[in-house]
Amino acid sequence: MAHLREPECRVSGDYCAQAQSHRSRRVHRACALGASTALVLSACGVDVGASASPPPPSEASSAAGSPRELPIAGQNVSPGTYSLSEFPVGITFEIPPFEPPAEWFACSASAVEQAVCHRSTPDEDIPPAAVTFQIVDNVVADPCSDQETAELLDPPVGPSVDELVTAISSLEGYEATAPVDITVSGFQGIEFTMTAPDTEGCGATWATADRTTGVGPGEINLLRIVDVDGVRVMIAGAYHPETPDADVAAVEDVMDSAQFEP
Repeated sequence: MAHLREPECRVSGDYCAQAQSHRSRRVHRACALGASTALVLSACGVDVGASASPPPPSEASSAAGSPRELPIAGQNVSPGTYSLSEFPVGITFEIPPFEPPAEWFACSASAVEQAVCHRSTPDEDIPPAAVTFQIVDNVVADPCSDQETAELLDPPVGPSVDELVTAISSLEGYEATAPVDITVSGFQGIEFTMTAPDTEGCGATWATADRTTGVGPGEINLLRIVDVDGVRVMIAGAYHPETPDADVAAVEDVMDSAQFEP
């Protein structure tokens, strides 16, 4: 993350910052069109007006009961079943029921790094939690290098689940639990938890085809890495030590609901 020190935006892979950017652009566009209703976007500290309804969730469902496509970053997400558009593997997941002021909102970074973020409290000192679905290609060589310019392992991480687990678990300064064999929607994988060092500037992690991701100081990630017919998918549940237990449980509920449709 940048040196702006916005702790409310320190979620895995800078997803909150992505959502904030999209939300801000949407607000400016509405003002330019002379919109009569101001928007209040409380997530990520964006507050640009007086009371108004949140932006509607995606309406991409083509038939009753079918999953809705996860909307673009910055849009609110209501309870229900969602799918990922243009992700290399078909995935559906459930957003559980919740009551305001809690909210879920889309915070994806790219087609191979799609995410939903969750906040249950207006306390902006507590960063949002997140669930991300990623295709990870490699891991950084030095987690304390700049996220934007960090060199990746050379040779790169091999294609197996075990090789990626080993590479992530070996990140210097991070703490990783022992890997556990799991099954997700009938596919074999490995689960473990990694905790970032509580040090500014040491949050570079892994890379998709589009960018190198990063985490905040002390951030915790519950990782499930699964081989889906030869495609290695990582599901990450990101939160912080100060994240309320109910928020962690909500993140785990979303992760547990994931179903692969290769």
